[in-house]
Amino acid sequence: MKYLIVVCLSFLTSSMEAQSILREYIALGLENNLALKQKESGYQQSLEALKEARGLFYPSVSINARYTVSEGGRVIDFPVGDLMNPVYSTLNQLTSSNMFPVIENEEIRFLRPTEHETKIRLIQPVFNTDLYYNAKIKEELSVAEEISVDQYKRELVAEISKAYYTVGMTVGLFRMLEETRLLLVENVRVNTRLFENDKITRDILLRSQTELSKFDQQLQVALKNKQVASAYFNFLLNRPLSDSILVETPVVAVMPEGMPEDYSQQAVLNREEIKSLEKYGRISDLNISMHRSSGLPDLFILADYGFQGEEYQFNKDQDYLQASIVLSWDIFSGLQNRSKIRQALIQREMVEDRLHEAKSRIELQVINSLHVLKASELATQAAESQAKGAREVFRLVHRKYEEGQASLIEFMDARNSLTQAEENLILSRYSYLSDYADFEKAITHPINQ
Repeated sequence: MKYLIVVCLSFLTSSMEAQSILREYIALGLENNLALKQKESGYQQSLEALKEARGLFYPSVSINARYTVSEGGRVIDFPVGDLMNPVYSTLNQLTSSNMFPVIENEEIRFLRPTEHETKIRLIQPVFNTDLYYNAKIKEELSVAEEISVDQYKRELVAEISKAYYTVGMTVGLFRMLEETRLLLVENVRVNTRLFENDKITRDILLRSQTELSKFDQQLQVALKNKQVASAYFNFLLNRPLSDSILVETPVVAVMPEGMPEDYSQQAVLNREEIKSLEKYGRISDLNISMHRSSGLPDLFILADYGFQGEEYQFNKDQDYLQASIVLSWDIFSGLQNRSKIRQALIQREMVEDRLHEAKSRIELQVINSLHVLKASELATQAAESQAKGAREVFRLVHRKYEEGQASLIEFMDARNSLTQAEENLILSRYSYLSDYADFEKAITHPINQ
């Protein structure tokens, strides 16, 4: 009987093709991932906010129309008759005529019965520090949002890579268990024939059948793990969860040989978290400058062109033009601005503390990921050696078992050892790949790797 040598995943065959497949999945994830789209929408929103802030520097033009009907109100008595009638009477006597008639006193109402005003108003800021610093802050915020998108992309690339390796690991385990099951099925078949020919006792046959049933349960667990891993990978790519995944042998990255300090320095220089905190430090500086310059006056130009009158008409008798230069200067505001400056200074100190903490945390993360990767490499080498020895032991025991020189217990023990060794090898190799993805994420490896 041909014995089965469990085929482990080779990490050298078709490596370039497999790496290309992973890159395609990464590109698909960067295009379709829903969480990334939300991040990009936030960035687009920040760009629109920046356009809004810049738009405040341009003149604003508005149309205002008002038509008023009034009754009652204050009345101004103007005694024009009492003032002029004696003069007119004297003139009439001197001229022996009635050229100057008698006039009545006038009553001028403060509110006209009907009145309208329709005008176009233009307001142009000339000098306003709040507008300037508001635009600068919005610009820095938009850059910070863009950095946040890049940070999530880097994390998403690592997550997709690790999820792909998890799928490959579960597929490899499932295939290995399927191949091993064929061996158990063949063993049950042979033992059945031997029992029917009175070559072995019934307990040996029952033991082999029990081992097969036990193995089927383990195979179902492996199938469940494969389905769950595939569903999560498809979730990251925003595809139907049941879509098939092309699993090929990935490239085994070479263990980095540089010094931990070099990688830490590279990470501190390139990590988005540092760039983002530096931007928020710049925003804090702009806030401080904005509050300090609030003691300066605001200057803007205001111009109106419109029509006024008692009837709703538009003609030369009712039009008017008015232009103003308006200066607004807050002399005292209850020391509120001093408190705002102090708050901004405290905020700047907090950002500096967070920046120092982030640098130390990144350095620690890089060092830890490098040590984890080294330990994972050593574990993979040990697993390869263990699997090699388990294969040779199983080959020898299997031959003895076929020749009747080894018991079923020895055969099952050798088979279990081989299965565990192959399983450990697959887990170790894919764990190394996942750890390498974490290391690349820590040192800000380029996205299009």
